[in-house]
Amino acid sequence: MILSTVLALSAAHSLAGFTPSVVLAASAVVRAATGAVPARGEIVAQALDTTLSAEELEDILYIRRAASEDGRAALRHLAESKLLERLARENGIQPDDAELEKRIRAFDQDIKKGGDGEGLAGHLKKARLSRDDFKRFLALGLVQEALTRRALGLGDDKPVTADQQKIWIEEELSKRGFQAFTPPWKDGIAARASDYTVTSTEFLDYLRKRLSADTLREDCYQLLLQKRMLARMPDLAPEKLQKAVNDELQRRRDEAKLDPKNRGIPLDQILAAQGIVVDRLADDPAVRISALSKLWVERSYDPETLKRTYQNERELFDGLYGPAHEVGFLFLRAAGFKNQLNPRTFEEAERELGGYVGRARSREEFRELAKQVSEDADTKAAGGEIGWVGPLTPKVPREVRDEVVRRLALPEGSAQGLAGPLRLPNGVCLAWIGRRRPVPTWEVMSGYVRAELRRRFVEDVLPRSAVVTVFEGS
Repeated sequence: MILSTVLALSAAHSLAGFTPSVVLAASAVVRAATGAVPARGEIVAQALDTTLSAEELEDILYIRRAASEDGRAALRHLAESKLLERLARENGIQPDDAELEKRIRAFDQDIKKGGDGEGLAGHLKKARLSRDDFKRFLALGLVQEALTRRALGLGDDKPVTADQQKIWIEEELSKRGFQAFTPPWKDGIAARASDYTVTSTEFLDYLRKRLSADTLREDCYQLLLQKRMLARMPDLAPEKLQKAVNDELQRRRDEAKLDPKNRGIPLDQILAAQGIVVDRLADDPAVRISALSKLWVERSYDPETLKRTYQNERELFDGLYGPAHEVGFLFLRAAGFKNQLNPRTFEEAERELGGYVGRARSREEFRELAKQVSEDADTKAAGGEIGWVGPLTPKVPREVRDEVVRRLALPEGSAQGLAGPLRLPNGVCLAWIGRRRPVPTWEVMSGYVRAELRRRFVEDVLPRSAVVTVFEGS
């Protein structure tokens, strides 16, 4: 990442001007598309024949991102940058262009010495950061360094630490009565000091530059998906959509209330703490997508059609949601031959696991053993817990699923217990076969069928691969 590279190079060159605040400000443009910020009416994403404007994206940034931890940090960084630019003009500080170019060349040479033939240009290209923006933030770093030195009464050749620069800029903001505001913004002001303001529009532009391309792509995807869903249902009455959205919000609130991890804290309070603008939850595309997909299934599948869909694909639905066992998983890496990546052969792993069988006579013993010796990072901390496994459960080794199928054919009382060692393509495992999940009632299974049909509707309306945004690198 260019940010870590800049940090490493700034340390190597004692670039004290790149304090944490200014480096973070620079990181706001590190992940931006090269060039100017898209105008509010400009297209920022497209999927098939559907487009998304910067103004439409701005709405979701307001709801989801502006008051989040990243949003608050971006607002602070923007305010610090504006302050530095203002103080540079007032104090007549203009970093020498030749010195800036010298430092940029030093960065470039260090990167090339590290084995990257493209040098700094390659890093900037990957980060979608223009050279001018990089140079601008480098200049701001030097301004902060110079002003901190003056405030401390130090000579021009004396170094100042990052902590000194951080304290100085915090004091400067405090002198000006700096205040950052959370949405909704009164009079369109996101932050204010005595001698300058940060408007909500420029903040959202800046936030869009600071967020990762992956985050922006996901937001764009959901907004485009919502658009295309609505286009599939042009006759949908607004009041019916609003009711579906309200029902979805209530469902989420009810689920949150029942979740012991939330300790009784209401969903709205949890989301507000995460920086979500709760008053606009009904406009969040994730909520509306869920509501729209349910409406589509309701209008497309009556009870008989739903049952017929299940019967036509019974093997799939039963394999995913039918009878299953709770499974624990203890894994050791192995291969046909030992090498630097494979510490043992299959035979060695099988012998090692065979030696553990006597230490796993109960589910609790198996769980503790998995925590100690399993080499499966995804399940080790949870004592090897995988959850319910049926014939078609995804992301579970075929060999484990085959063992579950074999146990499902046994009388329930004799099906539980240790299985293995089982040889897998990349190692060997022990599996603990636990409780059996019975055949679900049609009421339960119909819920799974509806969920699968909603998933298929989403994929049909807009495959993720169809989305293109201006925020992605070349």
